[in-house]
Amino acid sequence: MKTVSLNGKWKCKADVKNIGIKNKWYNFKSYNVSDNHLMDIEIPKSFNLLKGFENFEGIFWHFNQFELNEEKDINKYDYQIMFKGSNYNTKIWLNGEFLGEHNGGFTPFFLDLTNLIKTRNNNLVVRTKNIREKDQIPSISFDWFNWGGIYRDVELLILHKNRVKDVFIKTKLRTRQQSKIEISYSIIGEVSLKWQILDSSKTDVLYEGTSPERSGKGSFNLTINDPKLWSPNVPNLYYLRIFNNSQKTENLLIFNTYFGIRQIEINGIHIYLNKEKIFLKGASLHEEYMPYGRTIPYEKRKEDVMNFKSLGFNAIRTAHYSHDEALIEITDKIGLLVLEEIPVYQHCDFKNSQTYETAKNMLKELIYRDINHPSVIWWSVGNEVPLHQRNCARFIKKLIDFARELDETRIITCVSRKLIPDLTRKYVNVASINSYFGWYYGHEKMISLILDIIRTPVHNKPWIYTEFGAGAKYGFHVDWNKQRKYSEEKQLQVLDYTIRTINLKEFFSGWFIWNYRDFKSPKRTNKFQEGFNRKGLVSGEKNEKKLAYYRIPKIINVKRKTFNTKIVGIILWIILFPLSFFLFTHIIDYVLKYFESKPDYLNR
Repeated sequence: MKTVSLNGKWKCKADVKNIGIKNKWYNFKSYNVSDNHLMDIEIPKSFNLLKGFENFEGIFWHFNQFELNEEKDINKYDYQIMFKGSNYNTKIWLNGEFLGEHNGGFTPFFLDLTNLIKTRNNNLVVRTKNIREKDQIPSISFDWFNWGGIYRDVELLILHKNRVKDVFIKTKLRTRQQSKIEISYSIIGEVSLKWQILDSSKTDVLYEGTSPERSGKGSFNLTINDPKLWSPNVPNLYYLRIFNNSQKTENLLIFNTYFGIRQIEINGIHIYLNKEKIFLKGASLHEEYMPYGRTIPYEKRKEDVMNFKSLGFNAIRTAHYSHDEALIEITDKIGLLVLEEIPVYQHCDFKNSQTYETAKNMLKELIYRDINHPSVIWWSVGNEVPLHQRNCARFIKKLIDFARELDETRIITCVSRKLIPDLTRKYVNVASINSYFGWYYGHEKMISLILDIIRTPVHNKPWIYTEFGAGAKYGFHVDWNKQRKYSEEKQLQVLDYTIRTINLKEFFSGWFIWNYRDFKSPKRTNKFQEGFNRKGLVSGEKNEKKLAYYRIPKIINVKRKTFNTKIVGIILWIILFPLSFFLFTHIIDYVLKYFESKPDYLNR
């Protein structure tokens, strides 16, 4: 396979009145430099970074021309175009012919060009639309900026007629000294394979083998003694390459990837990595880095990962959608566990079968992309959805089952904010809770008792505190005794108390601060937020480090000495149980919905 980048200087045009299809803009033949309605855009790049379109939600057309000068016999190959990320609805034409469309802004998709591509003067037209609609994933309302357009790489794939696809590498430890590796694949056409596993430097062949010519699905297994295991502390990698071993094309490379040997598993109330108990410590991160939007340079992503490591973190939660694969490649190499998620967020249209199909396809695209990355240890099928409602619970249960069909080697979960009436916790591998005591409601000193109460009916599996935190405007300081909202001191107090408390709970296997960096959110408009969610450890505008950032390494492993509320929590659960479903499902949910409908709630 050969990959040709289609990144670079394109032309673009807004379609405010939605007339592009009617007027056949897809029949674009050549760039007319005198047409002042066409703008330059450097793909990948969100159109929201263009002057005058900073807050635009609508339709944007993109135009590009490319050639295949080096391909003398164009019919020897198959051709696909890959978009790594384009938000939200994307329609594509080549040489005036419609190729297809894709819904979803965060996972890669492929379209076949074989019957339409030419050696020269290929006209590629892409129509993107980021208008929010009820049946989309996410739906109409979400708490981050709706970046639109082609914001990740676009690549032309030149493929051999006989090749492999969907190569999945699964590793399982019999002991820390012996690992079983299963490598499965699908064959396009017919091909005989030769495979090799090398060390990460790609210099020494450690294992190799062949398979006879065949088509369809296949697999091979091997056992490795004394493997170099992958972990955050020692991120050892191996390298797999597969050749077409047929007589006429012997040793033609048709697939290659890095992978790691590691195993994540649940045993009782603990999570184990490579047969050793692990406690996850980290923060969530939105894919946004100003002034680049979502098109973040590789070195900036790497800098973020290095900062996570320097804080003492061993994990990152990519909220609330999959980030560019470049980030995952960095976490593989540097050593950081990754919790991935699809953007089934809060109030989606859970009764709509098409909405479910969209979510299902997103999940498949994410798992197929990242299944061979050792740093990825869980798939979350949603965040803060109304899991007390049966239609939502059925929707989520189907996604959980589907994720397990595709990959049974990782943690499958749905991130919850429900204190008690969560109808899906019995189906997930790890229970989770998002809760903001000390910020949106209550006091952080309530956390210990509340956690012991909600854990009582789900006491046989690990828990992760997936979100907690407080907003802080960089540079806003007050006296310690005042603890005023949006001060850096208030944020530090909430984080400090919460971390120390969670570290004390034996049934918790980790926590994630919300958030590593401030991120744009148009709903948040008060004088401290100014269009940003300010719960980051660093600022969103200039990446300035707040007071809590410097405190985290000092408290990351500290346990708070406090009254043990476990027995009290169990007793309160028993007392509250007869009223709990009605109380938490109807009254508290009504209160939360009331506040969420008020702009000032998000401004807190």
